[in-house]
Amino acid sequence: MNATLMLLVVAIIIVLVMLLIWIYSTYNRLVDLEEETKNQWQNLETQIAVKDQKIGMVEESDLVQVGLESHIYDKIVEARKMFAEAKSTGNRSALGQASGMMDSLMPQALAFAESNPQLTSHHVLVEGLQQGVYAISKMASEVEEYNQSAKNYNTYARMFPAILVAKMMGFLPADYFDEYTREEVSSMFRRRASLGSFVESKSEADVKTEELQDELQAIEAEAELLEAKARLAELKESLGE
Repeated sequence: MNATLMLLVVAIIIVLVMLLIWIYSTYNRLVDLEEETKNQWQNLETQIAVKDQKIGMVEESDLVQVGLESHIYDKIVEARKMFAEAKSTGNRSALGQASGMMDSLMPQALAFAESNPQLTSHHVLVEGLQQGVYAISKMASEVEEYNQSAKNYNTYARMFPAILVAKMMGFLPADYFDEYTREEVSSMFRRRASLGSFVESKSEADVKTEELQDELQAIEAEAELLEAKARLAELKESLGE
C-alpha cells in the first residue's frame, strides 16, 4: 500500500469517526430536549389532576340542592369524564380541553360555594376549590415552560443537519399546549371583585392578625397624638411663664 492510499484510508477513517461523534452528540442532544419536554408535560398533567380532584368535591357536595345551576354541574361531570378518558388514552388535545373546561367552571363553583355558608362542610369545600384555583394559577406559568421546552426541541429537531438524525432515529415533534391565549389567561385572574384573591386565600388566622395589626396601628397613632398634645401644652406653659 503506497503512501497516498494510506493517507486516503486514514482520512476516511477520521471522517467516519467524526461523523459518528457528531451523530452521537446530536442524538444525545435530541434525547435531552425530548426528556425535558416530557418532564414539563408531566408537570402539566399533575396540575390538571389536582384541578380534577378539587373540582370533584362539587359532585360530593350539596351545591346543586342549594341552587347551583344544573348546566354547571353537568359540565363539571363532563370535564372530569373527558379528563379520565384523555389520561387513559394519552389524548393530549382532549386533556387540554378538559383542563380548559375545569378552569372556566372552577371559579363559578367557588363563587357559589363562598356565597352559601350554610353548605355541608362549607369550609372544606371552599378551601378545596381555592386550592383548585391556585392550581390554575400555577399551571398558567407551567404551560409557558412546557411550550418553550417543546419549541426548543422542535426547533432543534428541524434544523439541518440535526433533522437527519431526528428522522433516522424516529424522533417525533412535540405538541404544543394551546389552552388559552394570553388575553384569556389575563382575564381569568381578574376575580378579586367577585371572588376575592385569585391565587392566595386568607385564612381566618390571617384575617384576625390583620385586624389586630390595624387596631395596634390605630392605638399607636392615638398615643402619638396624645403625646404631641401634652408636649404642646408644656410649650404653651413655658411661653406663658
